[in-house]
Amino acid sequence: MTVLADRSVVLRHGVPEGTILIIFGASGDLTRRKLMPALYHLAREDLLPEKLSIIGLGRRIQTGQDFHIHMKHRVMQYCSHKMEQRYWIRLESKMESLKVDYYDDDTFNIIKEKINEKEKLWGQSVNRLFYFATNPSHFEAIVDKLATVGLNLSNPDYWSRIIVEKPFGLDLESAIKLNKSIVEHFNEDQIYRIDHFLGKESVQNILIFRMTNLIFQPIWTNKYIDHVQITSAETIGVEGRVEFFEQTGAVRDMIQSHLLQILALLTIEPPNSLDQEEIRNNKVSIFEKIRKYKVKGDIIENSYRGQYNKGVVNSELVNRYTDEKGVDPNSKVETYAAIKLFIDNSRWQGVPFYLRTGKRMPQRKTEIIISLKEINAIVPTLLDQQKPIPNMIKLEIQPKAGVEITIGWKPPGLLSEMEAFKLNLGATAELSEPKAYERLLVDVMRGDSTLFIRFDEIAEMWKIVDPFLKFWNEIDKSDGSEGKLLDYAAGTQGPDIANSIFHNPKIRWSKI
Repeated sequence: MTVLADRSVVLRHGVPEGTILIIFGASGDLTRRKLMPALYHLAREDLLPEKLSIIGLGRRIQTGQDFHIHMKHRVMQYCSHKMEQRYWIRLESKMESLKVDYYDDDTFNIIKEKINEKEKLWGQSVNRLFYFATNPSHFEAIVDKLATVGLNLSNPDYWSRIIVEKPFGLDLESAIKLNKSIVEHFNEDQIYRIDHFLGKESVQNILIFRMTNLIFQPIWTNKYIDHVQITSAETIGVEGRVEFFEQTGAVRDMIQSHLLQILALLTIEPPNSLDQEEIRNNKVSIFEKIRKYKVKGDIIENSYRGQYNKGVVNSELVNRYTDEKGVDPNSKVETYAAIKLFIDNSRWQGVPFYLRTGKRMPQRKTEIIISLKEINAIVPTLLDQQKPIPNMIKLEIQPKAGVEITIGWKPPGLLSEMEAFKLNLGATAELSEPKAYERLLVDVMRGDSTLFIRFDEIAEMWKIVDPFLKFWNEIDKSDGSEGKLLDYAAGTQGPDIANSIFHNPKIRWSKI
């Protein structure tokens, strides 16, 4: 953890007093479902500074009491505890909203005026935290406008920081352009590129699990691991994020960020320390070694994509994606994607990594399945020619956090047949640890960038997924059948053809 040494302001639980949080896009889904509940939880745990102001900005945002009522409803809907009025009052007293245009100079002059008002009221300099929760297409304009009025500047008396939501760009070219715009006005230590999956306890525990337990560390190579599956499934559809999702799709939304970050933590070389820069360097090294597909045939062979049709999810009849309000009836945006990747280094050569994500799936689940190779030699003879039970390690990320190991075990009795026996080593209850956005918001205010992403990571991740996106875009403009968008009924496991895991009859996706 890093805390500015030259700060004279007393820190509250490591969080500095005298901070103004400006949320661009406060009328959007991210603020309603994630940020506001996270801020409520921090207020509940008494982790917010007394001198904190939260200003929500939006083009269609409610103002005054309407804003408070709307956000209170969302907190009641999405917070992990029953909302208590005393904690809500603590948060509500710090909140206000403004209906603004992000492209209007007056908006940023108003922000400066709000900061000046707080400095007079609090009798101190005010730290500025700008959260970009808008559509990514607005990021560059907001950055430029902040710099025009000097809101990008820090000094020994206060800091100015930005949190940039994913996706960072829509491909490598746009990501480079966006980053160039941001670093022109903000220093690297002011920029926090967020991937909230890195704030989850269960994701952070991946490194602890594989590197601090002697029974697992030696087998973490291609000598023992047959293949790996990483799945992130959701029951929800676009849920008010139509504008965002129509620009991004499942690959940009989930694979390019969350799933590749999980893959990196699973596969990086053991760092010499938990220093944030060493871990980031090791992640970049892994991304560089992931095989980049350049040939059309390779992309067809190693990917599937789909779009949900009408179906039943959680006993509720739901529409097809193109019938969702605001979606283009001819949309080719994928709501399901599965890709197979290889890491061309000595540790992982030949091990396939299967990444899968989908909306309107049977249940919400993020998990990692590590399948070990089968044992041969004398074992079948000992078991009367019965094949041994494949060993498997399952790391559950959400909604529960835990570890499950499948081994072969002969139950008591005269028969010698072996059965699969599951060892549950982790929690089986719903997660009760701090939610990801709570942790990350506090980290930004503390000045701790450990769980945030460097741009060279982002660039390498785009290099991995760009070939898929480019090829699919070309297919959609032609009449080709190979690589086309597949249908799947909402509430099912995804497109039927994708469930065999890329034509390998020996491997099946774990059941969602």
